[in-house]
Amino acid sequence: MSNRLVTKMVLREVALPFFFSLAAMSLLFLIGKLFTHLEPLLAAGISLTQFLKLNLLMLPIFLYILIPICTLLGVLVAFIRLSRDSEIIALFACGVSPWKLLFPVLLVSLSAFLAGLFISGLVVPKAKRQTSRFMDDITEKALMRGLPEKQFFTPIKGLTFFVDKSSQGNRNYEGIYIRDARGKAMTYSILAKRGLLSTDVKSGKIALELREGRLVRIDENYSLADTISFERYILSLTSGPESSKKRKGEMTTWELYNISRSKAISQKARKKYLIEFHKRIGVPFGALLLGFLAAPLGIFFGRGGISAGICAGLTAFLAYYLAILLGTTLADERVLSPGLGVWLPNFLFSALVIYSCMLLFRRGPILR
Repeated sequence: MSNRLVTKMVLREVALPFFFSLAAMSLLFLIGKLFTHLEPLLAAGISLTQFLKLNLLMLPIFLYILIPICTLLGVLVAFIRLSRDSEIIALFACGVSPWKLLFPVLLVSLSAFLAGLFISGLVVPKAKRQTSRFMDDITEKALMRGLPEKQFFTPIKGLTFFVDKSSQGNRNYEGIYIRDARGKAMTYSILAKRGLLSTDVKSGKIALELREGRLVRIDENYSLADTISFERYILSLTSGPESSKKRKGEMTTWELYNISRSKAISQKARKKYLIEFHKRIGVPFGALLLGFLAAPLGIFFGRGGISAGICAGLTAFLAYYLAILLGTTLADERVLSPGLGVWLPNFLFSALVIYSCMLLFRRGPILR
């Protein structure tokens, strides 16, 4: 049997489970992500067009994480079917070498790795930036409508309101509680008797003017706390100029590498940038490893039924991502270097892939 025929057959078997799992898991992740933004979206009353735009912006954010597992599932399901129907044994009996079966897997896995590398390095940072701007606009629209009465309202992450009474078109308030944890260094709890929501139409700035209240300030380590009484306090609800600066998640892979080499940042910040840099490359590399690992697993476990093969594949996937998570945590805690923390799981799974392929070449499609 020619190499081209075997390649076409394997690619055809891989394509359907890969794209089906990618579409299904993208939908699940998208629903979960949108659920976290549900409150400001409903309060702003966005249109269907804006909702679809938000979906398109959010989709690439987790797509590069899904590509490795979908590559594993695509290859795994394809080889389970081929093994269960004894097609693998027939191919081996006809003189088809394991390399001919693994060559199309190499094409699929390498393509998934390059796609994940491109998405994580260029598409995801831009998508996060655009999503952040979109959510800022939606949040401002929600705030312009006023604060709801007698319910906790969180239009912005880290900023929660509770208003006892509202009047004058939902712009004037009585009995106000605010928790402002937008800053990393300090958390503010504010109690005020009265408040007035004001909007500058020209600049688009939104502010809440508070009267006769008390502010409690607590630092991030809970070691410092003080209380301030005020007669008048202005709380800005519009994103400040610091929002124009790129966060590490909004930087391209090359930008992360450049800033990690800068002498102007602290050692702690440099470590965080390096961890993010290595994750941008290390996680997409998982598609190459998991895709190659899925082929021997599908062949070995396929004859035992699809459930056994899927369980083996999902176990490998969970072990890989837990290892990545553990490695990045150890790197963040300075137990391991950023590079070693991210790449050590890849090295371990590379050894597992090599062993599985050697086992396939040595013993064939049936383990004895």
